[in-house]
Amino acid sequence: MKKYPSVTVLVTMKNSAHTIKKCIDSILKLDYPNKKIMCVDAFSTDGTYEILKKYGNKIELYQKKGNISIAYNWAYKKINTDFIAFTNADCVVKRDWLKKLISGFTSDDIVATAGYCATPKKVNRLQRLIGAELEYRFKTFPEFISRAPDMNLCVRTKIAKKIPWNEKLDVTQETDWGYRLTKYGKMRYIPDAIVYHYHRATWKNYFKQQMKYGRNTPILFLKHKEKIKGDHISTPFMMAEEYTFLLFLFFNLLAFLMHNIFFIISLCTFIFLLFLYLVDILRFSSNIRDIITYYRIYLTRTIAWTIGLGFGILDIIRGKK
Repeated sequence: MKKYPSVTVLVTMKNSAHTIKKCIDSILKLDYPNKKIMCVDAFSTDGTYEILKKYGNKIELYQKKGNISIAYNWAYKKINTDFIAFTNADCVVKRDWLKKLISGFTSDDIVATAGYCATPKKVNRLQRLIGAELEYRFKTFPEFISRAPDMNLCVRTKIAKKIPWNEKLDVTQETDWGYRLTKYGKMRYIPDAIVYHYHRATWKNYFKQQMKYGRNTPILFLKHKEKIKGDHISTPFMMAEEYTFLLFLFFNLLAFLMHNIFFIISLCTFIFLLFLYLVDILRFSSNIRDIITYYRIYLTRTIAWTIGLGFGILDIIRGKK
């Protein structure tokens, strides 16, 4: 009989009542015998904790105040398995997900594995399009990567415990952690290790999510200056779009303060931004209706990032980060 290394599947959550049952049910159905399921709830108020209590001794259930990083650092102290596998409360894992992740540890220099993030079928149009753009990026990942979302990640426990999560970061903590983790060894990408992720279902929630990313970006780049040009997830194309939008705002400011010629320059900059969007979108979609919606998604994302960047810079100046 094949021996499987022990794995703790770690899930943190707060107010995830709409997806948490799907998530935990899928983990319980994993085709992997030597696993534990640890859930850390940040004192949800929507019934999430009550749903989790119904699983009884099938899961280890705890409550801990604070963000995801605080929960992870706290959970590390209780984990003694060979590996830790991470997924999120708004994800459903495929039955062979854990086996696929563990199969990637073929040598001692591989410290982590990560998998593919797909989109469930029964979602609204916004979620479907957000997912399709993200899936395109996942399809272009190389075999070895520098970071991965914590919705689909597995790491050697002895290595993980050497690297505390940055508790000052709210949403980019996985990026910072991944960059520091891969200084200890390689992270292998396993495209067959699949989770299905429920993306933000409303424009308001999508904007708020992207603004959080932008707000945490300044401190991230201060710690990892070499990544300001982008990587396999935040691609150079995406970074170019953000920098072009910032130039557009800069030329608008000059036009307001100095001369009308800068209005023309700002207009040309904005047209170039729309061109960058189109080139990016056409790489994975040629549907006219989808392209129009993607323009809205991209503009929403860029504006949210920019506003977030402003708040992030203020956070650093005020010493909050």
